[in-house]
Amino acid sequence: MDLNSTPKLAPGCRLHPTDSILLIPEGTLNLTGPTREILSKLDGNKNVTTVVTELVAQFEGADAKEIESDVLNVLSRLQQRGVVRA
Repeated sequence: MDLNSTPKLAPGCRLHPTDSILLIPEGTLNLTGPTREILSKLDGNKNVTTVVTELVAQFEGADAKEIESDVLNVLSRLQQRGVVRA
């Protein structure tokens, strides 16, 4: 996963409408930290750079490099689990 990747949730995966939970075919994943905000930006059309830009605008005062690192780490971990695809 890199800044030019265009991630999306894998088929059968979706965010719970109100809770910080990702519904997956095998059950659920509890989402911590900024993970829900990151996943809510994935539409299969935006690349990682666009997601980072939107999050930087959403969280004024946050360090852009830290957000970029968090986004890449979260997406890479979830890609390894098979719930995010690039």
